[in-house]
Amino acid sequence: MILCFSCKKKSAGEGIPVEELIEGLDPGKLNGVLLSKVSDTLYKPKGIYDARFDDTLKKYYIKRDGNHIWLNFLKDSLFRVHLNSVLHSTEAHGLKAKFYNVNSIEIYLKRFDRMKEIKSNDDYLFLSDLDYILSMSIISIYKDLALGRIDPYRFYKPYFNIPLTRAPSFNIFSVLQHQVSFHDSIKVKTPSSVKYNTLQKLYGQYKDYLKNHKVVDYDTSQPVNSQQNITAIDQRMEMLGVIPKDTSLISLKDLIQNRDKYIKNTRQLFGLAPAGGVNTEFIERVCVPASDFVDNAMVSMERERWFSAPDTGNYVLINLTEFMVYMHSDSIKSMKVCLGKSKPLNYDEKFQAYLKTKNPRAKPIDSETPQIGSRIIEVIINPTWTVPNSIIGKEMYHQIVKDPSYLTRKGFEVLLNGKVVSPGSVNWSKYSPYSVPVKIRQKAGPSNSLGKLKFNFPNGHNIYLHDTPEKGKFSLTNRAVSHGCVRLNYPVKMAEFLLGAQGDSGLVDKFRLKMGLQPYDTSLQIADSLLKPIKATEFIKLKKTIPIYFDYRTMMVESDASVRFVKDIYRKNKAIARKLNE
Repeated sequence: MILCFSCKKKSAGEGIPVEELIEGLDPGKLNGVLLSKVSDTLYKPKGIYDARFDDTLKKYYIKRDGNHIWLNFLKDSLFRVHLNSVLHSTEAHGLKAKFYNVNSIEIYLKRFDRMKEIKSNDDYLFLSDLDYILSMSIISIYKDLALGRIDPYRFYKPYFNIPLTRAPSFNIFSVLQHQVSFHDSIKVKTPSSVKYNTLQKLYGQYKDYLKNHKVVDYDTSQPVNSQQNITAIDQRMEMLGVIPKDTSLISLKDLIQNRDKYIKNTRQLFGLAPAGGVNTEFIERVCVPASDFVDNAMVSMERERWFSAPDTGNYVLINLTEFMVYMHSDSIKSMKVCLGKSKPLNYDEKFQAYLKTKNPRAKPIDSETPQIGSRIIEVIINPTWTVPNSIIGKEMYHQIVKDPSYLTRKGFEVLLNGKVVSPGSVNWSKYSPYSVPVKIRQKAGPSNSLGKLKFNFPNGHNIYLHDTPEKGKFSLTNRAVSHGCVRLNYPVKMAEFLLGAQGDSGLVDKFRLKMGLQPYDTSLQIADSLLKPIKATEFIKLKKTIPIYFDYRTMMVESDASVRFVKDIYRKNKAIARKLNE
């Protein structure tokens, strides 16, 4: 005969009630103290650095009637291992430990571990503070590793609207609801791609190098071959891994003999022509403060937390810094693009001067192409171009005032209330350069600024992809030359990619015939003499809209974990690094 006895035992998911751990603790009183504190809008525990989620967290505790979240688990050794691991993991992701109150929490936990009994009301105040600061830190880590420390929508408002990759399934409270597995919740939402892991590894390597070496700066006032500058260059190549890290294994003679090879490899790493040696371009890109390499990896991880390009599906990805567009399907096709001009270094100074004078001619124009996430909805053959007011005011207005017929000669027409009127019928000088009451539209044709094709996608910046008659610009290294829109080197390829994704096998060939090109299907081909492109403007609506992303990366990680450094064309890294280093 077998006798079975049952005992009252708490499940692992509930932990051990804190009143069983601390003698004399009244759980009702503890809940009341905690509820009273979170009901106070000014409540802020001692030692808390970041209270971004203050209102949200207080409402969560109020909904729980002041019940604590973590205290029942703090004597569990495995939980403490996971807690310690999470709290000390952030530095490896380029996120300061101080953001998450790590030092303060360690002090709180030491006091908790010494606490055997309740001696005064101060103990209740302490326990409530400990639970709250743990919650704040854990949800902050959870959010920052999943979606980034910086909110790009606020940071770049209104010039960023790419959807955050992990946002759709992110619930900030889920990490508070499963205390035993909270570390798994954080791990699941932390990026784990080859790109992210490579950036994280490089970030650690760069930091370690700075920690273990006294790195000298490159001095532009000295010759390239001065001892200081040779050392500065060699240190940076070693930091980047171009020169083997343990130089003790390399004889000085061997290092000298191979230095040209290392310089050549470094140039390739930065996308420079292999030949050229230590020229001005090399110095500008490579001989920066060594801390810039650390910041670049840190900023690149933050961008990867914001947005990771999809692994599958049809989509268009433009990496602004590379001046390239990638068309993803079963394979990846690419082409060169031209983008918006970079703001001048003294843009802010110029803008402040404009605000004081209100002189329209002094107004600086921001033409940088924004970061956009949208869906391409249509292809337009032979588009017209409605000139934005910023271009009218900055580049055309004064010429029009002198000679309104200039518009007609250049193929533009003037529309007033939707009707075409003579340029000479408008009293241009009566209006300010940026607020003329008419639309200026360039007719379709070979000289149209948009060329033969335009690709529309909804966005708040009037940005689109288009062809261009200025094909020579694609031979430039720095292709930041437009007013903000993206010019395509081979727009027909883009149209064929989009139309080929519609599930209609004949759509691409129909398009090619309209463009005056032979169809791919040989049975549909006609005599070259009969091929004539259409002249009318035609809109082709896409039944299957295609995602498009305008991304911005300064460290490109390939699928094999190799890395390329790309120029920070809009000088965005410093602002992000400053925020992450504050």
